[in-house]
Amino acid sequence: MAPLAILIWCSKKDWIDGTLLTVGLLFYAIVYRTFTDGKRLAVKNIIPESSIWKLVVPGTRFQYFKELYLK
Repeated sequence: MAPLAILIWCSKKDWIDGTLLTVGLLFYAIVYRTFTDGKRLAVKNIIPESSIWKLVVPGTRFQYFKELYLK
């Protein structure tokens, strides 16, 4: 959550333009969230660490929603 808040704060301060904000948001959504969610699932022994990259596929993370956010 912190990287997202930093991106928005920098945008509000006009330190980054719209293009860089868009690239940052895409990086956050695709790379950062995939890696952090995957590491959390791997630590909980729900998925093997070698399968973290498979969470990039749209919709894959939703099948682990309960384990990620509710437990």
